[in-house]
Amino acid sequence: MGVKPGFTHYVRLRIREGVFNTIGWPVWLGGILLGVVNILSLAWALKPFTIFTGYLNWGQHVYKFVGLSEFVGSPKSNPLFEMTSVGDIGLLLGAFTAAILSHEFRIRKPQSSIEHLEAVLGGILMSLGVVLAIGCNWGGFFSAITVLSLHGFLMLVGLIIGGWLGLLYVKWRAERTLSLIEVTLTTTLGTSSKSRSSKNPYSALRVAPLIVLAVLMLYYISTGNYIYMGKLFIGIAVGVILQRSRFCFATAFRDLINGPEVTRSLRLQKGIVLGLLIGVTGSFILKYKGYIDPLLYVNPSGFSNIIGGILFGLGMVIAGGCASGTLWRAAEGHVKSWIALITMVISYPAFSALIKSYASWIYGPKIFVPYVLGWGLGLVTIYAMIFAYLTFIMYLEYRFHQG
Repeated sequence: MGVKPGFTHYVRLRIREGVFNTIGWPVWLGGILLGVVNILSLAWALKPFTIFTGYLNWGQHVYKFVGLSEFVGSPKSNPLFEMTSVGDIGLLLGAFTAAILSHEFRIRKPQSSIEHLEAVLGGILMSLGVVLAIGCNWGGFFSAITVLSLHGFLMLVGLIIGGWLGLLYVKWRAERTLSLIEVTLTTTLGTSSKSRSSKNPYSALRVAPLIVLAVLMLYYISTGNYIYMGKLFIGIAVGVILQRSRFCFATAFRDLINGPEVTRSLRLQKGIVLGLLIGVTGSFILKYKGYIDPLLYVNPSGFSNIIGGILFGLGMVIAGGCASGTLWRAAEGHVKSWIALITMVISYPAFSALIKSYASWIYGPKIFVPYVLGWGLGLVTIYAMIFAYLTFIMYLEYRFHQG
């Protein structure tokens, strides 16, 4: 008679089945958790969760290594001591851990050479879009609205247009190469059964994230930089949430208007709305009570935000993932996402230095809604704008079900 597994083994099995199962988490839960985590980031690091400043830091180190710092500026800090960079590292670590434990990690090479070009083009468009919009799908949209800055709503308009243009590209490409279903599965976001395997040939890698985490924790503890250790855990949480809920902004905006995954897009949009409502409420309390500077992360608002949103929305569809989507899909082993990531790391510092040096006039004024309308009316207005967007989503859902 074999030895029966102990209680600890039973607990680990239940956790794996409930948290790291191959089904994943519902997107509404992902949206709620992202809203909560964004509040934690704002309270702990005095900064909402963003992505591209980390890419700027990484890229500046690359340019410094090859002796070209004069073109993009010298990095201000070590990647392990730059708040956004640490969050990005945590996101990769969290998504990789979730992918390994749920048997969803596998090296996935692009199926055609055109996908390599798409990754590069998409990365370039996203980098340029971020410079114009002053943020990506996080810093320019999700977190921007969370901190009650008008520029988040302006980028939202651009993302809707850019996502629709991306859908037109996907359909155009499908007519000339693959079927639309194949393009959907290989270029964007991944609910394919091929990405879900009951066996895990990479099970030996399960200890890798634990080793990396342990090393980073010891490093931060030894240097007394607990604030960065906290940001690392926030990033890990974001990575786990995104990977487990398959929460991708690219699908949310690409398929919003009669796309092949319109039902999933609508669910994702509702998850985004939930996250925004929670994030706005938490941020309002922190700013109104004076725990953080009210103008913290309030960026210029103007037509450039819309143009940037259009370019970013188109780029994330072509590349197969947004700023955070590229990270968590790279952590799952998607080579196309790694190409897009490297492209953004290299191109973003150059675009940022170029535009801010010669075309800073394109940016509008900073508009913090509560300072314009008052705290009470400002909060009500932000809620009203979010619910107006939810009404738009519900209308699209109504039209879809009406055929």
